[in-house]
Amino acid sequence: MNQLKLFRPERPEPSPGRTPDLLYIRKSLGRLLRIAREAQIMPWSEAETESWEKQFPQLAASLPEKEAAELTSEFTTEIARLRAMR
Repeated sequence: MNQLKLFRPERPEPSPGRTPDLLYIRKSLGRLLRIAREAQIMPWSEAETESWEKQFPQLAASLPEKEAAELTSEFTTEIARLRAMR
């Protein structure tokens, strides 16, 4: 009987034989960032915003480290800007 892993690695490893589609990830993150940049009010509900705040860095983690850090920082800045406008 196999036991489930109790702890996951910080950075999820892609499944063997499957590499993440970096073009698709970049496109998706770019779309989210563009929506946030162009918004004058929060474009998502609070629950959706919290979900994107968790998912954005997880998706970005598949990209090169510097690129991931830049995109995540920009997204965090835009979310803070939108929250401050409430």
